[in-house]
Amino acid sequence: MSDKIFKSQNGWFSLTLPIDWEEYDDDETDERTYAFFNIKEWTGNFRITPFRWTNLVHPTEDKAAKYIAKELRKNHGATKITLGDFDCTYYRKDFLQDGDDLVIYYWITGKRETLFICSFTIDKKHEETEQSKVEMEIVQDIIRSIQIN
Repeated sequence: MSDKIFKSQNGWFSLTLPIDWEEYDDDETDERTYAFFNIKEWTGNFRITPFRWTNLVHPTEDKAAKYIAKELRKNHGATKITLGDFDCTYYRKDFLQDGDDLVIYYWITGKRETLFICSFTIDKKHEETEQSKVEMEIVQDIIRSIQIN
């Protein structure tokens, strides 16, 4: 499978996307959120919202680790996982939107002053399919590929 590099507008992070994935404008998210999907066959929407703290008290302070730990405590069923160089809080939530049963998977990750809130939204009826399992691996590979520039 071929990949391509996506670089954020401000240039402070990049990630690797499968060749069939494209960024799209999502009117439902704020301007800091980047949204992607598979253009050949829709299998879900991946979003990443980066955040950077600029008010560190000490240069070695790890605000991201504190935030990730807080998310682990506050979200029922959340687990701690590692993807590449990143520790993550991972969890899922079911919800209903415009009559559609959906599932959102969340990965909250980052390092020191940089945080990434990642999500992947799928149709609940496809949750246990083989294709959905493959897409989840692809999304986790995208998260593994995040580089803080």
